[in-house]
Amino acid sequence: MAETQSNKVTPGAEPTATPEAATDEKKTTTSNRVDFPIKETTYRNDKKEIVSAVNGDGLLIAVPKPIKDENGKVIYAGFNTRKHNPLKKGDFADEVTYLRHLAFVSRVKAAILLKSAEDKEAKANQMAQYGDEETRKKVQKMARMKEQLATLTQQLQEDGVDTSQI
Repeated sequence: MAETQSNKVTPGAEPTATPEAATDEKKTTTSNRVDFPIKETTYRNDKKEIVSAVNGDGLLIAVPKPIKDENGKVIYAGFNTRKHNPLKKGDFADEVTYLRHLAFVSRVKAAILLKSAEDKEAKANQMAQYGDEETRKKVQKMARMKEQLATLTQQLQEDGVDTSQI
């Protein structure tokens, strides 16, 4: 006999998890996130110079965004919600900078959600266009084959082969 949530004994019942047990399970999972290296944070100031984003007290004075060079290559990755533990209000020199950081993080999350929604809409449109599962699989296979053919054609052309005769 096992006890239920109401602490009554029910013959043949399986033991159920308590809210405390669920909380303990969550605590034991490990996170792959690391602390954000605040002291190494840089930003691009009004003069377009890359300078330290940390004041003398070790607090952030600017939002740790990615920095790109003139060619668009990322030279400083900045804060990443998937990689770093969340920054706290106490990590910033003032509340304005903290709120700007929260706005930046929210915009990144929104962009990820919008991309996911666009992908799902495209998949739904494709499913609606081609009907049953078997036809959709054939269409996807043909699309992959076309992509492979285009890649192979490009490689042959780069090697100097005239693909119009093939």
